[in-house]
Amino acid sequence: MKKFLLRTLLFCLIPLPVLFFLDHAVTKGLHQSRYLYYGEWSDLFGGRINADVLIMGTSRAYVHVSPKILDSMLVANSYNLGADGASVDLQQGILKLYLQHNKKPKYILQEVGYPTFVRSQPTQYFQAFKAYMHDTAVWRILQQHYPQIGLMDKYAPLYAYNDDLALMKEGLMSYMGRGAKDLKYKGYEGRAYPWDSSFYQFKEVNPKGKIMKIDTEMVRQFNNYLTWCRASDIKVILFIAPTYYESVSYILNFSKVQEIVTDCAKSHRMVLLDYTADSLSMNRDYFYNSQHLNKKGAELFSIKLANDIKLRTYIP
Repeated sequence: MKKFLLRTLLFCLIPLPVLFFLDHAVTKGLHQSRYLYYGEWSDLFGGRINADVLIMGTSRAYVHVSPKILDSMLVANSYNLGADGASVDLQQGILKLYLQHNKKPKYILQEVGYPTFVRSQPTQYFQAFKAYMHDTAVWRILQQHYPQIGLMDKYAPLYAYNDDLALMKEGLMSYMGRGAKDLKYKGYEGRAYPWDSSFYQFKEVNPKGKIMKIDTEMVRQFNNYLTWCRASDIKVILFIAPTYYESVSYILNFSKVQEIVTDCAKSHRMVLLDYTADSLSMNRDYFYNSQHLNKKGAELFSIKLANDIKLRTYIP
């Protein structure tokens, strides 16, 4: 309630024409920004991706798979549209947005894991939607995933931005041609981070491990998504990315997730590449936390993934 009152007060104190101009400047600036996910969205809405191979999934897609390496080894044009914590219904929404503005990919390289089957509201990725709320398809996605969003966010100038001063600043700076530098390459962000303490904190809180919730509705939607891809003549290659081996035993239903993915691959006759027990998963030096490879690990994985794709399938 306090946050709402502060935002409303800010809206009332600034003259309306100034608000509308600032809203226009921030929104237009974000449309050309390379900040966070705005680089990918600028490419997507500008129809500049047109990939042969589209990489989809959660953060374990966009920090693990390098399009530069795939392009070189597969002689293809790839692009990474992985999104933080995105469940399958959100991923499919992003894919449909992509297809409205870009040519259909021949292949989708689809990362899967337990976050795929969790109904989620990824906080950071929400920022990407703010500058595109007037797009009908984006507004539909927002209403489905972010019930807190209302008409004030869509129509009141600056209202959607004034709880995120960093985003507002980036929009204005980008509008003036001084926006943030792009930290990604075709949606991929290699992170040269050191190993952090998050896994040890997880173990302290869950000394006997934890059962990750699997939403049966998300499993059903994932099957529908794969069916839709087949009907759209898009070939899908499924992969489970490397996970630091010690953490696997603390996810008590990890094998259940593998079983679901394996069943999906069989029923839809799709290639599945599972790297859970890969040698990369055994070496902590390749990770910055238990779920994410660092830049060195990600680029080694991208080479391995490209080689395995060449062995198991054919990408012209």
